[in-house]
Amino acid sequence: MEQREQEMLKRKLLNAVGKYSDYERYVRLLADLEEQYDETLELYYWDIWTGNARGTITRKAEDMLSATSQIFYDLNQNAEKELFYVLEELTALDRESQEAVWGLFWDGADFSRALFEELLLDWEDAPYNQEKALESFLEHVRAFLDPSDGKTAVDKQGKK
Repeated sequence: MEQREQEMLKRKLLNAVGKYSDYERYVRLLADLEEQYDETLELYYWDIWTGNARGTITRKAEDMLSATSQIFYDLNQNAEKELFYVLEELTALDRESQEAVWGLFWDGADFSRALFEELLLDWEDAPYNQEKALESFLEHVRAFLDPSDGKTAVDKQGKK
């Protein structure tokens, strides 16, 4: 793989991880806000909370928060797909090329949507900085592929 191709793939990975990290954080923040606002409605606006009141600004805020959360969830899903496709592209490369691009090796034969989703479930850090997000993500991938218990996620899935 040529140096220019490696740099392009590194950039794709940086952007995909950064975007996913950003949207993941937004989704979490909005979910927390929705939960807190729901508690406010339950305490102070019982009629709205039980669905018996319409046409108030308080109700409109609930509707808009819900719509905003859904939009950001959809954006997060798009960012997740983009990250999946970048990792799929990376894991299709040979060991030398992968190590040059992201400093590790994940056999493409062992890469799957299920393992990717498992990887993301456990990645709880979502820094608001591309480089920090990438660094955190790569540390997480390394641990995912080579955990301290000696069994990789791939081993646990029965693929190796």
